[in-house]
Amino acid sequence: MLLGALVAAAAATVSVYSVRLYPPSLESRSNVFATASSQILVDTPDSAFADLSYELEPLQARASVFARFLANPAALELISKQVGIPASAIEAQGPYEQNLPLYQQEPTAEERSSQIIGEGSLYRLRFESNPDLPIISVFAQAPTEGEAVRLAEAAPTALRQYVERLQAKQQTPRKNRVEIRRLGHATGGVVNAGANTEIAALVFFLVFVGWCILLVPAHTIARGWRDGNRWEDEGGPDGRPRAGEGRGPREDAIRAGFPERSR
Repeated sequence: MLLGALVAAAAATVSVYSVRLYPPSLESRSNVFATASSQILVDTPDSAFADLSYELEPLQARASVFARFLANPAALELISKQVGIPASAIEAQGPYEQNLPLYQQEPTAEERSSQIIGEGSLYRLRFESNPDLPIISVFAQAPTEGEAVRLAEAAPTALRQYVERLQAKQQTPRKNRVEIRRLGHATGGVVNAGANTEIAALVFFLVFVGWCILLVPAHTIARGWRDGNRWEDEGGPDGRPRAGEGRGPREDAIRAGFPERSR
């Protein structure tokens, strides 16, 4: 039972930690993750929301374009510089048109294969554009809450820097420029807090129960071996001498090493 408890404890440790032999260390597995979200408003310098003379349709079209741009490698490079995470470690998806039929919303085989590869990434971004409003929703996932919040806030900053740089290079007149605004700060939290403890406890319980179940046939086999050896030593399975192998006080004394008493 003690050996089984040690084996179960080792299995529980391996389930939540990566064990390295050189140098000896334990690295926590990423069973816990956090999410965060933020929103981007595609606006004009004088804010189209505060002036009824502005039309929102051009801004809505720009928001859809920007949402697709944010999922591209060029935008991920800008985002990675903001958070200090390699662009290769960040996986981005979206946007998905909300008013399209379901069969058109489903990804193609090529897109789905890329999604499956990216599902194992620790850092993920998803972008959604609202067809009725010039707003882009940003959803981020990371191992910790702080990293998820920084990742969600980096997308609006990276988009604003790219658009401002492009407009300055093209010398776009101010009245024709697009203003990227972040709607408040990103908010997030841990999704599955305590998952490591739950996983470790479950693995310990299953391994220990399995070990205890295996003890029953192991004990039966060991007892059979012991009985077999005893039968061979004593001459038969019932502990009595076999036929032709009579035993009495003399034979017992000789076996025990005592001198035979005279009758």
